[in-house]
Amino acid sequence: MTDQQSDGTIGIAAGQDDLLAPMPARPLGRTGWEASLLTLGGVKWETRASEQEAVALIRRAIDLGVNTIDTAAAYGNGESERRLGIALEGLRDRIWLNTKTGKRDAGAARREMDASLERLRTDSVDLMFVHALDDEADYRRVMGRDSVLRAMEEYREAGHIRFIGVSGHWHRHSMFRIIREYPFDAILVPTGLFNVAYEYDYFTDVVPEAQQRGIAVLGMKVFGAGRVLAAASIEPYLRYALHQPIDTAVIGCDNMEQLEQTVRLVKQQPPPLSEQEQQALLPEAHHVTQHFERGEFNWVRHYRKG
Repeated sequence: MTDQQSDGTIGIAAGQDDLLAPMPARPLGRTGWEASLLTLGGVKWETRASEQEAVALIRRAIDLGVNTIDTAAAYGNGESERRLGIALEGLRDRIWLNTKTGKRDAGAARREMDASLERLRTDSVDLMFVHALDDEADYRRVMGRDSVLRAMEEYREAGHIRFIGVSGHWHRHSMFRIIREYPFDAILVPTGLFNVAYEYDYFTDVVPEAQQRGIAVLGMKVFGAGRVLAAASIEPYLRYALHQPIDTAVIGCDNMEQLEQTVRLVKQQPPPLSEQEQQALLPEAHHVTQHFERGEFNWVRHYRKG
């Protein structure tokens, strides 16, 4: 449900019934999974909620139609995976589960993936990401002879992972190159308006290349790694991301209120931002990401404008 504002912009009217509406879904690349448009990200519940609160939040998300959840071994030093494993007891077959390893050599990657599976209380995950692809030197490590990719291929053959992906935050050229040289099934990249504000946009080359190859596109940093809470409203930033060429938007939530607010907005299927609205938001998007509080993730440090 939408309302026309006096300034000509579109506002979203809140309603409790919106939480009961169907969750929009899109095909997740060539994987065969119909992913909920909202993927629950796991970078918040590892430290900003108690174990009980985190488990309740995850299960509430599933009840509201979220069927894709993303985490990583590095989140909370494994605490995110551990709590997710508890929450998914009896629910694993309803959820597409992503996790990530930040290790680059095969031996270390095997050890980290084993630990992830143990914490998640499962024999297999649907998608394992090479976590946080960085510069040219990191690209060479990932593509090396005895690298993380070799370990992932072994685990895929053994049935412990189904698909292989790569995530990256700031080295767009490395992402563009690696998806042309290795048959990844998915990418996870920043796709928020905050990147537009910094003129470092993955939609220029990386996303079109991925789509041409049938690679799933998961969009992150929709809310600027949490900095959207310093903005006037989260709503236009979510509207921007939902109308980009992504398969699902990965969004972290600190608490139940944030989860339900985000789910409600997604289920209302709001219209895209007008060009006027988008341009008007760029100064705010730039301003609120000039400073990050302790514990917040500053992923824009590599390309920040002065």
